[in-house]
Amino acid sequence: MGDTPVQPTGRARGRARGRARTNEEALAALRKPGEVSTPAGGVGAAAPGRGRGVSGEREAVARGRGVSQEREGGPAVPSSGRAYHRGSVTGSDTLSSVLSSVHIGSGGSGAGGQGDSGNGNGGSGSGPSVGRGATRGRRDRAQEFYVKTRPESLQSKKGSEGTEINLGANYFALVAKPNWRLLQYRVDMKPEIDHTGVRKGLLYVHKASLPKIIFDGTILFTTTRLSPDDKPVVLTSKRESDGVMVEIIIKLVAEVQPTDYHYMQFFNIVLRQAMEKMQLELIRRNYYDPKAAVILKQHKLEVWPGYVTSIRQHEEQVLLCCEISCKVLRTDTVLEQIEEVYKRTGGAGSFRPTVEKALLGAIVITRYNNSTYRIDEIAWDKHPSDEFEGRNNEKISYMKYYGDKYNKSIRDPKQPLIVSMPKVRDQRGGVTGPIYLVPELCNMTGLSDEQRANFQLMKTMGEYTRQDPVKRSETLAKFADRLNSKKEIVEELQAWNLKFSKDLVQFRARILEPELILGAGSSKATYQLDNADWGTAFRKWNSFSVGNCQKWAVVFSNRDEAVTKEFVNSLKKVAPSLGMSMGSPKIFMLTDNRPATYIQQLDQVIDMKPAIVMIVIPNNKGDHYAAVKKKCCLEKPIPSQCITSTVLSKPKGLMSVATKVAIQMNSKLGGEPWAVKIPLKDTMVIGYDTYHDSAQKGRSVGAVVASMNSTFTKYLSVANLHTNPAQELNDNMCPAIAKALRKYAEINGNLPARIIMYRDGVGDGQIPYVMEHEIAAIQNCFRAAGLTDDQLLFTYIIVSKRINTRFFKMNGKPSNPPSGTIVDDVVTLPERYDFFLVSQSVRQGTVNPTSYNVIKDTSGLKPNHLQKLTYKLTHLYYNWPGTVRVPAPCQYAHKLAFLVGESLHREPSEQLEQVLYYL
Repeated sequence: MGDTPVQPTGRARGRARGRARTNEEALAALRKPGEVSTPAGGVGAAAPGRGRGVSGEREAVARGRGVSQEREGGPAVPSSGRAYHRGSVTGSDTLSSVLSSVHIGSGGSGAGGQGDSGNGNGGSGSGPSVGRGATRGRRDRAQEFYVKTRPESLQSKKGSEGTEINLGANYFALVAKPNWRLLQYRVDMKPEIDHTGVRKGLLYVHKASLPKIIFDGTILFTTTRLSPDDKPVVLTSKRESDGVMVEIIIKLVAEVQPTDYHYMQFFNIVLRQAMEKMQLELIRRNYYDPKAAVILKQHKLEVWPGYVTSIRQHEEQVLLCCEISCKVLRTDTVLEQIEEVYKRTGGAGSFRPTVEKALLGAIVITRYNNSTYRIDEIAWDKHPSDEFEGRNNEKISYMKYYGDKYNKSIRDPKQPLIVSMPKVRDQRGGVTGPIYLVPELCNMTGLSDEQRANFQLMKTMGEYTRQDPVKRSETLAKFADRLNSKKEIVEELQAWNLKFSKDLVQFRARILEPELILGAGSSKATYQLDNADWGTAFRKWNSFSVGNCQKWAVVFSNRDEAVTKEFVNSLKKVAPSLGMSMGSPKIFMLTDNRPATYIQQLDQVIDMKPAIVMIVIPNNKGDHYAAVKKKCCLEKPIPSQCITSTVLSKPKGLMSVATKVAIQMNSKLGGEPWAVKIPLKDTMVIGYDTYHDSAQKGRSVGAVVASMNSTFTKYLSVANLHTNPAQELNDNMCPAIAKALRKYAEINGNLPARIIMYRDGVGDGQIPYVMEHEIAAIQNCFRAAGLTDDQLLFTYIIVSKRINTRFFKMNGKPSNPPSGTIVDDVVTLPERYDFFLVSQSVRQGTVNPTSYNVIKDTSGLKPNHLQKLTYKLTHLYYNWPGTVRVPAPCQYAHKLAFLVGESLHREPSEQLEQVLYYL
């Protein structure tokens, strides 16, 4: 029962932005290894017909954290440095070591592949390259490696507590016995050609005269030298579009060692080629199967099943991670959306603004080339019958262009055109002007708010998108079977002497003991391993501590009078069973339900100084909620509890709703509904998360939530807005931490001896920034507060939820592992001090583990202690009587950042900082 009925409109929670990209990194974003770039269907104004698909930097609504779109993909090889091109391959001995058991050197490792944020999903290997030319004359070499974040002093990251369990994971081992040397070449073309497909075509003309090669558009891999003296090889090909002769220069870069970043990049390219041979379609950077599409005709939707894959060096083996993904495509076109608005408004004056409100910022897909674009503008004065200048300066209409190029006929020559501005990436590719698209040929993507609210639709879709462990492992087995049985794929893999296992990786993991939930006096509760929920204990419970709720008020509109009074009675009934005493509220009934009426009444109510005010709002559309919260969090600070009349109108389960609302109100008044046993003393736990502000592009909210007592049940919560990482660090995060330390000292009489920070909202791409800047700034902040490095025990942990790793309990048929499952071996990464924790219980689908990456640790705590503490903290989120996916301080920080980014758009009042007013 949340107090946040608003539907999110901005992007889902964001993450700290890293430093500005270097030229090399900018190039890296341009072309991913093995990614087949489809020609765009957009028609550019200045460069007609050359528009390319929107870069991965723009995602549909709720992209959210963990998918660092800009930074995935391996860096392009820098072309500078003489020795870089000159370096010859060192040594002629074969790679006798079996790839599967390569251990990583301490040099960290490369970035690339598919990596959602967090563990086990990147796409490359590790360690420094050894060839002479590979190491001299390089520029900005750092980002070619996964950063080694494992502390040197760490002996072992494995814990030992808990009962053992047999698990499987969505990984397949690489059964490889390579007996070849892998050589890496760089391919340049004169004149320069941007399009990956064209580059590949021009090189593959010479396939017969070249040995077995693999080429991703920039980098070429082969096991045979192209020239005996390692001199550049020069070839010429004719470009078919205009007959221009193109010179292709292939230069040796280095021999790639098994520990090198490019070794993993090579595997990922081979894998992507195998996926293409399965007749899968590339959309953005994942492969989907249109032949297996599920058509939901009555809802105008298609669900395409697909795979998110990546290969990376794990603890002992190189593993292929494969996650099942679904792409939801709408069959309705942009033109149909425009026509629908026309019917609603009758083409009146509000027609154009309504269309713009509905479409601007939406992501559309053009089915003729599977490219995605963002709608930046609607060109009402342009139509498909208009002409533009073609490649050879001839005039051609949009209708003729699409008819000739894609065999698409356009039925409405008078519809407006939609405009998509090219991204930085596309501008580098030569697209200078806006890209014009025909609404009739563009399909909407993602689900509309009405569709999300349609229970039947979501239920039907969930059958395909939320697979349970049995179904998921069957789908994964089918994928492995396709990989190992399709003739062309097997031949391709055999040519490189590679083979993937058909079976999921299996290993032993541990389940931590369930926690005892503590109330006041003798109140105690436990829960079952397979369902970490103690909601039933609240029929007779003494809260750990209670806030005073004698004087409170209720505001509602006249049409909700009956349901509100009944609900207030239910609240007064359940309060004693939670150890709370709740007085009769002062009741204020409104004559209508306009937001302005609520605000006027609230002004008077708050002046009477109640402890908390409850507001019954008509729905969760957002206007009422935002207006109420602005009044109660910014202008006249007071704890407030919103509830929608839709919830109150359902008589079924009203007592259960009342119980949850009473717990929530108790938390907002400074009470503590329950606690768990925490053995650590003089410790502060900090949670940090970010969320993009939905009102202003480029602005984000950062929230710091820090514990103030030894049971981690009372917090100081501070939220700030920022527009860049330096501002986030210097103006927001550090001052908030300094404030928390001062408050802690004021309450406890001393500063904490140990600080543990859980940092949410960091993608793999930002880890170097966090290590170089953020941790240093936080430690300076500690020093300024009077905590010296030798005094303070500090642990900094990155929390990642959006990961591709899934676990299955393998006793009998696959099932979800229980709450408290810890994985700290086999599928973790050798260059990290990391572990996976399954803390929540789910009733449908497959459970998502959370990845924890310990970046800094001077606390002297053993892996056992950190794992157990993290699990304990997942029990302390007071909006849910069960365990949650992340430690409570992180979840509170998200909740606060979400409230500010979605509804307030300003920093909340300091007067509420010591209570959980944002629950």
